[in-house]
Amino acid sequence: MRATAVDPESVGGYPLPSGIRFIEFFGLPGIGKTTASRLLAERLRCTGAVVDEKRATWEDKALVARQFSRLNLVLPRLRNSDFRSMARRMAKFVAEDGQEAPVDILRWTWCLWSVAAYVAEERSKGANVTVLDQGLLQGFWSVLLRSRHRGTSEHWLDVMAAIGLDDIVFVDLRGDIDLARNRIRSRDDRASRLQRETPTGEGALWSKAERAYCTIAADLWRLQNASHTLPMLAVVDMTASVSPEEVADKTLQAVLLAYERRHNSIEPRNH
Repeated sequence: MRATAVDPESVGGYPLPSGIRFIEFFGLPGIGKTTASRLLAERLRCTGAVVDEKRATWEDKALVARQFSRLNLVLPRLRNSDFRSMARRMAKFVAEDGQEAPVDILRWTWCLWSVAAYVAEERSKGANVTVLDQGLLQGFWSVLLRSRHRGTSEHWLDVMAAIGLDDIVFVDLRGDIDLARNRIRSRDDRASRLQRETPTGEGALWSKAERAYCTIAADLWRLQNASHTLPMLAVVDMTASVSPEEVADKTLQAVLLAYERRHNSIEPRNH
């Protein structure tokens, strides 16, 4: 998707159409999701948008605080029958697909529930734009990363669609695996499991990470090309030479193009 055909000024001075409620980044670990989400949020605020920038996985919080944040979101939502149904589908998908470590079945189910509850909570608050450095797609990426691929009764994207995708633009930061690996090696926070992997197992884990990412990206494009309605997908090519500010600019243009494609595909045609 080229990011040159739409000018932010073309939407009446407001940077985003009202049909966009969430902008969620996904891509390989280390590719630049957190930096891009922060700079995009700053860019949108400068144009007058009310923007909430979040890390929906709460990895910036201590373990106990993180779990309290998740509990406060998930427990009230479990009173809703639609949310309970969606939560059961998520748990079933993770369990059926299997995980290399049994505890990860609980871990990633709980993570997906938390992000789904967060999205539902933000939708209930109003029309602010929420920028996520990672969310639903990264949650399913985590499941696929350690999956035993046993086969499931329904596709991961069908499970995710139960949350509702109409107002979400997914931004695919597409970059080379070597770029992601070099960037993550330069960090000292050890927040990613790829940083904590032993040298002997690092290569195999990166291969699995790339395979999981490619699976998600391919499934998204296949659905979009088949239905022309879901999901809104924007692609930004990442290279070592592109600056973070350029990534933010390209992201905004790509987001607008994704919305334009959706709008044009569902707009009634005059005969």
